Formats: sequence, C-alpha cells, structure tokens
Amino acid sequence: MIIKRAVEIVATSQHPNLRECSPIEKEEFFDRTASMPCPNLNQSGECMIYESRPLVCRTFGLPLRDGDNYIGDVCELNFTSASEEEKQSASWNLAWEDVLGPEDEFTIPEAIVMTARLRGWI
Repeated sequence: MIIKRAVEIVATSQHPNLRECSPIEKEEFFDRTASMPCPNLNQSGECMIYESRPLVCRTFGLPLRDGDNYIGDVCELNFTSASEEEKQSASWNLAWEDVLGPEDEFTIPEAIVMTARLRGWI
C-alpha cells in the first residue's frame, strides 16, 4: 500500500528532480504538495512505519540550530506554548548531522519508489 501510494504521488504531483531543479522550482513543488499526506500514513493518519521511521520524520518540526546560531522552527504547530528560551534549549543541532548536498535530496515518496525499484518490488 505504501509503495502504491508513493508511486501515485510521484506520478501525479509533477515531481521534479530535486537534485537538478532551481530553488524556485523546489518551492513551487513543495507549495503544490503541501496538503498531500505522507504515503506512510494510514487512513486514520497514523504512521505505519513509526518504529522504523527515517530521521527526517523523527526530527521534522524540531527547532533547529547550527552550532550556536539558532535557526528557528520548521513547523508552527510544534512548541506553541514554549518560550524562545525553551525552544532554543530543545533545538536540534545541525552540526550533529552529516553534510548533505543537492545530490542527496529526495522526498519521502521518491525515496520509497527508488527503494522499491532497487529491490525489484515494482
């Protein structure tokens, strides 16, 4: 079911190659698909791969910092009653992550489709 939904999303969303498109094209794509649910969610909105979810899912919405430089919130739905000090102390430090380049950018549906093809599932 997850693979089928990912294939449908990639096929119907005018999905660009994120590794080759411009920042404007990326923004247009993300605006166009903002209301599209993740293919890993069931009909009740529950994650079907929660125990094995990727890092992007585990950290989405966390306040971010790069070393001492506080970047801020990605998702306005999180930390709605926290003070700025609480957000900063809870922020995820990007310095803890491997540096990724444009060649590493994949959406969740795109990564699912690519993995399924590599494994011969589709």
